[in-house]
Amino acid sequence: MIKKILLPTALLACVLTSCGERSKQAMRVIYGENEVVEALNEVPNIQFDSLQTSALPEDVRLFYKNNDYHLGWFSAVNRQQLLTSVDDLKYDGIKISTKDRDKLTDFSASYEQLDEATKIEADFLFSTMYVNTLDNLYNGSIKAKRLYGDWEITPKPLNTSATLLLALNHENIALTYDSIRTKQPVYTQLRKKLFSYYTLEQDSLKPFKNGKINDTIPELVTIKKHLIFLNQLPDSIGTDAIYNQATAQSIKAFQTQKKLSVTGYTDTKTIEAMLRDEHALKEKIIVNLERWRWFPREFSSNYILVNIPAFSLVTVSNQDTIQQHKVVVGTAARKTPILSSTLTTVVLNPTWTVPPTIKKNDLVPKASSDLSYFSRLNFTIYNNQGKVVSPENWDASKGTSYRYVQKGGQGNTLGRVKFMFQNNHAVYLHDTPSQWGFARNDRNLSSGCVRVQNPFELTTYIFELASPNLTKEEVDKIVASQETKSVSVSKTPIDVHLLYWTVEVDRQGKFTYFKDIYKYDEELYKRLIK
Repeated sequence: MIKKILLPTALLACVLTSCGERSKQAMRVIYGENEVVEALNEVPNIQFDSLQTSALPEDVRLFYKNNDYHLGWFSAVNRQQLLTSVDDLKYDGIKISTKDRDKLTDFSASYEQLDEATKIEADFLFSTMYVNTLDNLYNGSIKAKRLYGDWEITPKPLNTSATLLLALNHENIALTYDSIRTKQPVYTQLRKKLFSYYTLEQDSLKPFKNGKINDTIPELVTIKKHLIFLNQLPDSIGTDAIYNQATAQSIKAFQTQKKLSVTGYTDTKTIEAMLRDEHALKEKIIVNLERWRWFPREFSSNYILVNIPAFSLVTVSNQDTIQQHKVVVGTAARKTPILSSTLTTVVLNPTWTVPPTIKKNDLVPKASSDLSYFSRLNFTIYNNQGKVVSPENWDASKGTSYRYVQKGGQGNTLGRVKFMFQNNHAVYLHDTPSQWGFARNDRNLSSGCVRVQNPFELTTYIFELASPNLTKEEVDKIVASQETKSVSVSKTPIDVHLLYWTVEVDRQGKFTYFKDIYKYDEELYKRLIK
């Protein structure tokens, strides 16, 4: 009898204890620990040398080294659990080689009849499949850095070789897959929607060309399921065969959206359009599931989360959304990077040092045609020696060699408050005097940093957590003084996540698209289905 025990630690997905003569080492997923795990018990009398494993992935080689170069997959329970778990990865949007999957099935079905050399070959294939797919599920099938240079995402540590030894010893291969699959609600709902897609894919949609309200039309049972899946029909309508008013109106609305003949009946073109929309949604789900595997597995108690395509920022404490803000993010030419960090400082009346790209493309050209630009915008010019240079002595031909600092206070490009966190891209959250941007639907307008609407509400959220002994009245006084003040908030961890996802599914299965403003989806999907 195996008893499941949940442990309150990020390092242990779950622990199993077992009776009988199995290893006393607890079953768990091993993440970053450098831990010695015992070899398997009662292995078959088949052994091989290290040279035979030389072409295998590193974690597979380490597994066999730790298992004294014995077979690992002699248990039919473990083999079947792997096959089932690998099949379930379809609902995570992870593609598995059909050739390898079929070969594993054949090896498992005829295992007892295999000769020694073929059992070794089979074992290598089972272990390689486990190691590769477990990492795919945990860190993604594609490494973000190979696709996007400005994604500051580090793969999460996972000790697959040690985990495999424990999983085989406890006959709990399936548990490791279930344990490392992220429990982020966005991921969970996307996966459920993809499962629904593959269920509906088995349907045969048939057109119907006429009917009266309250008629019984057999084709509607399946059509209604697909309309509900596409958010075209409320769940409450049900999936019976009755052609009611709501169904007729939803078909007409869909036909209007797709610029088809508006009849209220599902002709061939209407069905083709439904299937295209379903396939497009599947693509969106698959690429966003992959991204969520790149993102942090767990979020801390308190965090600020920006979804770049949604132009939205939320503050969360103990899984409760406290605030929501509109944001302005980077243009396609100056993208906001994807990263996770921790808030360090809130700066009131921040100064602004012009970054290289803006210096070259914006400031120098504008100042070259109008020297009053510096005084009007409160810029101080510094040369390479750190000495102040007057606008009259400024050399436009060497414009990018200077440092330009804008005085804090009214009119500053960063507004009256800035939120700092460590990253390699010199980006931060900040206020802005250009409030007009928040009135737009498409708010990819900045040079990479994130502009926040109502930033002092965000300041209140941060200061209440960080307790910097600054009241609202004191903050208002500092802001009014136009003097720059930096307030450390690093004592209370508040994480900052700048993330990117283009579809979201709620608990009722309703989805929301966000515009793929940086055109990331298409290329990622192509790579995932190769």
